[in-house]
Amino acid sequence: MSSYNYFAKVYDRMMDNIPYDEWEQYILQLLYRNHVSPNACMTEIGCGTGIMTGLLKDEGFSMTGIDLSEEMLEVAKTKRDDIEYLHMDMREFHMSEKQDVIISICDSMNYLLTNDDLYRTLKSVRDNLKEGGLLIFDLKTQHFFETELDGETFKEDLKDFSYVWKNKYDKEKCIHYYQLFFKYRSSEGVKHETEVHRQRVFFANDIKEAAQKAGFKKANVYDAFTFDKPRKNSDRIYIIMRK
Repeated sequence: MSSYNYFAKVYDRMMDNIPYDEWEQYILQLLYRNHVSPNACMTEIGCGTGIMTGLLKDEGFSMTGIDLSEEMLEVAKTKRDDIEYLHMDMREFHMSEKQDVIISICDSMNYLLTNDDLYRTLKSVRDNLKEGGLLIFDLKTQHFFETELDGETFKEDLKDFSYVWKNKYDKEKCIHYYQLFFKYRSSEGVKHETEVHRQRVFFANDIKEAAQKAGFKKANVYDAFTFDKPRKNSDRIYIIMRK
């Protein structure tokens, strides 16, 4: 799985176009349609800098955040002190108490690179859910990587740093590569850093096989931000599973 270094420090500023409030409203609809109580115990895996974790905490849920990147968690911890953030791998994590709900958004689970990674994550989730507990996660689709990102380069020159973001989708491996070049000023002068991030496309059969192997019996899959079935041109899908 890819790691965040300098990217973690500027992640929120680079992702300020994401409508987190709207995404939260959709997640709340999913929760309430599945009869989740307003004070449920919930963990976000791949929580990053904790934006969604904080929004759901403000709704009254008892929130915990888990991420593999210590750098991202450091940012999350500076925002508030009423959420516990834990440095753990979503493929193998252990909570002190079983959870009512486990969520993963912003395509965090696309960072899993093999079917075995997906299975191990789903098994860890199931092991940490209460009986009848709910898993909600999203995934970017092959359509999104192929039509929206492949071959694209994004650049921005801000006051204290600049970046170049290059994208390449490998259709044979079903892996999308993000190459990020950062330039920023520090007390030691101008510095340059490069990070490479990879995300995997998971297809319906991949998800079904991993879920069944992990012990989940049924999954509902929606075109993102709707309650419709995914379309061929869906950019993002949401998957809901119950233990």
